[in-house]
Amino acid sequence: MLDALDIHKKTIKLQVNERFPKTFSTTAGTNAYGEPALEIGQYNVGDHVDYAVSKCIRTTTIGPSFEADSSGASAQLQKLDLLGFVVGESRTWSGPHADGAPANDHPDYLNSYPYALKPIGNIQADDYDWSDDQNQYGVGVTNYHGFHELSGLYDAQSQELKSMRKSAIPVVKHDTMGTAAGGEMEAITNQGQSQHAHKDWPDNVRDQIHLLNENPYADSLYYHSMRMQFLITGITIPNSSEKASNHRGVVRMLILRPRMPSVRTRWSGTTNEPIINMDFPPHFDTDLFYSGKKTLGGRLDKSVRRADDTVGDETHLSPTFGLYNRAITEYGTGSAATPQTEMDTDPDSLHYGHLKPHEGKPHDLTAFDIFSAPINREKYAVVADKTFTLDTRHHGVASTRIENVTIPFNKKVKFAGRKPWKATSEVQSGVLSEETWDDPLNMKSRPIVIMLSLDQKISCQVTGYTAISEC
Repeated sequence: MLDALDIHKKTIKLQVNERFPKTFSTTAGTNAYGEPALEIGQYNVGDHVDYAVSKCIRTTTIGPSFEADSSGASAQLQKLDLLGFVVGESRTWSGPHADGAPANDHPDYLNSYPYALKPIGNIQADDYDWSDDQNQYGVGVTNYHGFHELSGLYDAQSQELKSMRKSAIPVVKHDTMGTAAGGEMEAITNQGQSQHAHKDWPDNVRDQIHLLNENPYADSLYYHSMRMQFLITGITIPNSSEKASNHRGVVRMLILRPRMPSVRTRWSGTTNEPIINMDFPPHFDTDLFYSGKKTLGGRLDKSVRRADDTVGDETHLSPTFGLYNRAITEYGTGSAATPQTEMDTDPDSLHYGHLKPHEGKPHDLTAFDIFSAPINREKYAVVADKTFTLDTRHHGVASTRIENVTIPFNKKVKFAGRKPWKATSEVQSGVLSEETWDDPLNMKSRPIVIMLSLDQKISCQVTGYTAISEC
């Protein structure tokens, strides 16, 4: 039908990130646990490398070793490495809640996504002292948590993608009405928009609002799926006690989406106003995993298993937990020493009647506990959950595996048109600028890719794209 009417819909393949910040030095030595040294300091896009390397997040003693290390210790350690990717942009790391840490504009909303490295930043060690005013290394200071931004949802610099938007001003390079010597449009007028305006889209805020109210999908793109290929390589060199064994490592790959809470609306008969209520979004640090087998009397938090009666009645509880912390089980208004979670009791609050999220308490789980923990499906939807070993043809270093991943979208994604030229009281009836709103309005959550590796540090090379079509 479209071909008969000579209607052609563009489709592009938007590339995902294939280069990432360099997190570990390739020249410095290793520490006592065999971990490479962090690449400390500021970095920019020019410093990116073609791979991403996992970070050790948990070290567990599982018995004696047959050979002492450089320090004389003879414990056999089991390590859990993490490498992850956040589709789209992640939240900026604001540091622990300590004096001197960057402020959190919304303290009641904790991160539903892991903190990932930005394209430009400043990596510092995990023991960075946020409370010491003299221990500052510049702006953009962050720790490496094992996650990178994958992008692939939208690229404001892509002219082909911009030309597919119904609201966008036609791209200069695609225009045949240029008047300057180089074939470009005339300079932007003092009204903030090009003289060659868009013929099919309003030029002022009021008309744009009318159009989007009549047709919310007037400015939209169709997202098909994201297709990626991961080359996973084991880069840990086995020690003398492992050379005779088939040291391939085992990797668990997870693809998750946060489940954003539904919104309930009712109308008040006394004030004649709408009342909107919703739960708090999931918290990645405490809501990621849940297992009925992990109670507070066991490894989850063995400090509650005591002889007295202060916390003995909590040993049967099974709270949710994350990579480092567990959800707290005490309710009230506790102090920093005895943290508790409280309920939102403000009748005018959007979250009235729901428990406020909390940073939680550190848990005592082992590397195996975290590696094998079930996902908390009430808070995170599971797109994929698979466990595999690396290539059996190799042992230890250079063991490889290729994983092909498809993340389906299959939906029409709507946008909010163009931005007003003036952010003042004139905005209601003012003209529109050439800049478009680029945040999807109806994409409730974005995928998270997590790789958990036992006893093997992994390096990952990524290639892929997201297929996007014109509507």
